[in-house]
Amino acid sequence: LAEAYGMTGAAALKEPAQAAVTFLMQAQNPGQGWRYSRNCGDSDTSVTSWAVAALRAAELAGLEINRKNYEWAKAWFVQVTDEAYYKVGYTAKGTGKVIVQGKNEDWDNHEALTAAAMTGRFRIDANRQDPSFEGGAKLLVADLPKWSAKRIDFYYWFHGTEALFCFDGVDGNYWKPWIGALQEALVPNQGKAADGCAAGSWDPEVDRWGFEGGRVYTTAIGVLALETGYRNARFFGEPKEKKKGK
Repeated sequence: LAEAYGMTGAAALKEPAQAAVTFLMQAQNPGQGWRYSRNCGDSDTSVTSWAVAALRAAELAGLEINRKNYEWAKAWFVQVTDEAYYKVGYTAKGTGKVIVQGKNEDWDNHEALTAAAMTGRFRIDANRQDPSFEGGAKLLVADLPKWSAKRIDFYYWFHGTEALFCFDGVDGNYWKPWIGALQEALVPNQGKAADGCAAGSWDPEVDRWGFEGGRVYTTAIGVLALETGYRNARFFGEPKEKKKGK
């Protein structure tokens, strides 16, 4: 809603977008992040990164936000970040591999949460001098996207692409090998016209988290990853001025 309002300026979207963002801010665990229900008392890096994305979209659209919510979210990211290697945990520092038993325990692990936290922190203050950015970038480029059995992880690829674009930009030494590998992995394996109704999509069965969201999920997040260098130019924009009385 916040992105749609920010892109279109449609008056019909402003009130519901603001209401959604206001609820989101009220749902945050004080001093921490978010998880699956309002003020539930525990947080996780994944949900928190999505919530921060919504707040940043709202800010850029000129909606009302509270910087306090950013400060709490950053405190969460700092809390779950390993200071030695800059790996980020899920619900605590050092949580390691996240699995759903019986579904994906035999898939390779990747630093998806490190990437998600990098992007979240960038949205909050864009402080590239923070060592967690370069530390995280090194972890990501050591594990480039590759279309190989039990290594495919669209969630990791999406967050890794956003993180490296934010930190490095289109000319960076971390960005270039990553985006090349991402394109090589995704583009040849997208459904072709001969695949009928699956044309343009990616099969969920080959993805680490495909069982959760199915073909719509893998296709949506695959496209979002591929268009990051275009879509995310808004990260570097300035918030729109709020128009009083409108």
